[in-house]
Amino acid sequence: RAGPPPPPPPPPPAEPLELDGVGISRDVPCNGRDVNITGNGNHIRLTGDCGAVSVYGSQHRVTLDSAENLGVSGIDNQVVAKGHVGGLVVDTSDNRVEATIRAATPPARVQVDGAEQVLQLKLESAVEMEINGADHQLDWSGEEPAISTSGVGHRIERRS
Repeated sequence: RAGPPPPPPPPPPAEPLELDGVGISRDVPCNGRDVNITGNGNHIRLTGDCGAVSVYGSQHRVTLDSAENLGVSGIDNQVVAKGHVGGLVVDTSDNRVEATIRAATPPARVQVDGAEQVLQLKLESAVEMEINGADHQLDWSGEEPAISTSGVGHRIERRS
């Protein structure tokens, strides 16, 4: 006698949203999906909960509600997360990021490489930070992070 049929397989993950261009302006709902932003000078507003958000290129202006992870790579990008981000990686140079870091499973990881990144972070869970490169500015508030640094000229300060 056969048992009940096996459950159906889970649906395949949705393809990431690919937002590529020069000088485009868009409002895009995430619906839990990953998002890749590439090109130059785009103004993107991501609404709802996002998966992993990756910003590549230069001079993008991005706002988002929340993301599992955020990666910013390139030059002169500005990213503001209005809700929480589970982890953060920033590299290359002259990027600005404002975010609340809160991992579903602490500790959250924050890694900063390159030069002259400016970060304003509110820490709402245990966070491990690695700061490498030159002349980064990190202002943080909230829970005390574990910070390791290498390189030169960093300014790391707690805000009240």
